[in-house]
Amino acid sequence: MEILECAGAWTLTDGESGQTYAAQVPGCVHTDLLAAGAIPDPWYRDNEKRIHWVCQRAWEYEREIEVPASLLGHARVVLRCEGLDTLATVRINGREVLRADNMFRTWEVDVKPFLAEGSNRIAVRFDSTIPYMRERDAKCRVPGWNIYHEDFYGRSYIRKMACAYGWDWGLVAPTAGIWRPMRLEGRDGAIADLRIRQEHGPGGVALEIEAAIEGEGDRVRVVLAREGGPEQVVEPEVRDGAAHLRIAVEDPALWWPNGMGDQPLYHLSVVLCAGARELDARERRIGLRTIELVRRPDSFGESFRFRVNGRDIFSKGANWIPCDLFPSRIPDATYRDLLTAAAASGMNMIRVWGGGFYEEERFYDLCDALGLLVWQDFMFACAAYPSFDRGFMENVRAEAMDNIRRLRHRACLALWCGNNEIEQGLVKWVDNGWDDRAMPEGDYKRLFDELLPGLVCELDGATPYWPCSPHTPGSNRKEFNDPTRGDAHAWSVWFGGEPIEAQRNWTFRFMSEFGFQSFPELRTVESFSEPEDRSLTSWVMDYHQRSGMGNQTIFKYLLDWFCPPKDLESSLWLTQLTQALCIQYAADHARRIQGRMDGLLYWQLNDLWPGATWSSIDVFGRWKALQFFARRFFEPVHVSLLESLKDSTVEVHISNHRPGRAEVTLEWALFDLDGARLAEGSAPVTVASQSNVKAMTLDCGVHRHRGGSAPLPGPIQHGVLTPIEGDRDLLVFARVLEGGVEISREIATFARPKHLRLRPPTIVIEPEDLGNHRWRFVLTTDVPSPWVRLDLGEIEARPSDNFFHLVPGVPLAVEATLPAGVSRETVRGAVRAVPLASYWTD
Repeated sequence: MEILECAGAWTLTDGESGQTYAAQVPGCVHTDLLAAGAIPDPWYRDNEKRIHWVCQRAWEYEREIEVPASLLGHARVVLRCEGLDTLATVRINGREVLRADNMFRTWEVDVKPFLAEGSNRIAVRFDSTIPYMRERDAKCRVPGWNIYHEDFYGRSYIRKMACAYGWDWGLVAPTAGIWRPMRLEGRDGAIADLRIRQEHGPGGVALEIEAAIEGEGDRVRVVLAREGGPEQVVEPEVRDGAAHLRIAVEDPALWWPNGMGDQPLYHLSVVLCAGARELDARERRIGLRTIELVRRPDSFGESFRFRVNGRDIFSKGANWIPCDLFPSRIPDATYRDLLTAAAASGMNMIRVWGGGFYEEERFYDLCDALGLLVWQDFMFACAAYPSFDRGFMENVRAEAMDNIRRLRHRACLALWCGNNEIEQGLVKWVDNGWDDRAMPEGDYKRLFDELLPGLVCELDGATPYWPCSPHTPGSNRKEFNDPTRGDAHAWSVWFGGEPIEAQRNWTFRFMSEFGFQSFPELRTVESFSEPEDRSLTSWVMDYHQRSGMGNQTIFKYLLDWFCPPKDLESSLWLTQLTQALCIQYAADHARRIQGRMDGLLYWQLNDLWPGATWSSIDVFGRWKALQFFARRFFEPVHVSLLESLKDSTVEVHISNHRPGRAEVTLEWALFDLDGARLAEGSAPVTVASQSNVKAMTLDCGVHRHRGGSAPLPGPIQHGVLTPIEGDRDLLVFARVLEGGVEISREIATFARPKHLRLRPPTIVIEPEDLGNHRWRFVLTTDVPSPWVRLDLGEIEARPSDNFFHLVPGVPLAVEATLPAGVSRETVRGAVRAVPLASYWTD
């Protein structure tokens, strides 16, 4: 195969004004206009409103391509477009060769008859999606949520990244452009499809490989090798347009999710040959593993858990949104940093949400390497879809086929999911036609119960399919969050106003979405605002909040838990602590009831612009408090505490997600807030793999009442207890040690933080230069100090832990890699410990 890349410099023309701009492919209109200074940065202040005109116009990309005679000497010259966003018309030398209408498809067309040796002009016109959507919406309104402009009704008719039209956490900027590679390929013979099936049995692992061949080719050469290992080579003949072979893998090494084992990957090379000529080649990295979605009747209803290589796992992770509305400008480092952070935080699953796009190969490469299972939504979210339209359904069929074939070999691929939240209120389960609120059951099932699962079964055959998230299997799909079966999206805190502690009553089988918002830190706020904007009630701050009741909700809960913050920066940090506490309550509870609930994916890991969102890592890669909390509540062996106001007790639980049992020592202590130890103890504890044990129950009654028994006043409510005065001076601390080394620590209080009589701590930080820019900071305190933030000042670095708990007599070591050239004097002058109460006191 001879390849002529079409990447690089193009010319972009505004279809209305005729103005031209320099352009880059891959890319999009917005990035080209930004580079030309023709539009302002949409992240800054309220600039977003100044770029809406871009999506209302048509745009055309053009360039000259020099075609050599050798390319035209092939039997076919195929124009391959891996991403056209979205309503595209492609012309070569003035003649139309392709019309495209789906951002998610790969388009191929033989253009040899349209090419000439030498200079050829290729042009790609992108029409605005707005007239297309408006015309169809006028004929049949297809309902949907998150409509941020009247131009965007009918969004469901277009096969395009839905969140580009706006969502409740992001920018509104519908894109257009050649967003993925485009090339000309001279083909005599080609591998049209490559399918790899794995067979696991007592005798080992075998690969069944089938290559569909177009054109010439008499054999394929297949080379399989574990990275760094010996090669296995097979050369089957091509017969009737296909090559089939079976390889028994020598000494197979299994691939495991993060935390359950290693992630060995095998390199598979398939080369199509005709005599001595190599006509085409495909490369794959595969991991040897089996995966099942285990749904079995049990005492709670029906299980929902993932089983890898015959072992059940607890799924831990987060939801993933696009890193940018302009995907071509996402650097490799962003993918690497985000997914490495997920794995380093103990996650083993990422859900690719259905309102974005099927992710880049580099995303799945990293998930394969890091052991991050991928819950893969098809790209349908929060809207009804026109499955009554034959052309729409054929378009979706082709889209699904492209992406199933592209991803099915991935070790990380755990689940195909039909859509996000359509069953949560956009389906009428009594089928009586369309209206402006929901689609009928029959049209829904045609797409998500018939077309998509049929294609997954036909083209994949190994990865489970799930029609919707959330979904209740069986006859009562209207009850989309049935706690006895299926998966759940539990938003009863954020949208329902329930207390954070109510999450301890959740009994869902798998939590695939829930969350709470926070603001990013001050440096991020400064990036999109001017000094006069830096108030949480300013126009600009509200402009960057896309959940209508977001700021009110954040501060309602903040003031439930903490004292009013003294300034803007303190407000930002306390919103992050509120968010982190909310998610921790759910995560700790989920681990304690493992076997009933077997997975927890919070919303959301990442951001695509700066503002108040549900993310745990902001758009600049800065960890919020939640990401540090996640590193603790998703750690392999984790201690959690469950206080009871009714019984005056604290249960101490230890959860183990390692592949083998944990033999550990539990240490606990009760402190008053002057630093005195009121009681303490230790005990050896054994915890089986993938299980939780209640190691002990601490009776704190005497200690609670020693400081006073008067309760916090309030109306008497059945079953609702309030803290007593003595709770304000009591803190329970527990930690888990293995071989004398601490691997987990946690605290509990009977009073909320705002009511604790926290003493000003004396926190001593001892820095130690470990070499190679690595530093260790050992922190000690004289009085209990919860949620201490280690502030590195102007030093750009991230500590290994933060927002941690300190108690007297128990040092804590935190490490960080600092920039080269940072001196000990700089470290001593910059690094400080920020205690919780400093956010509301001077």
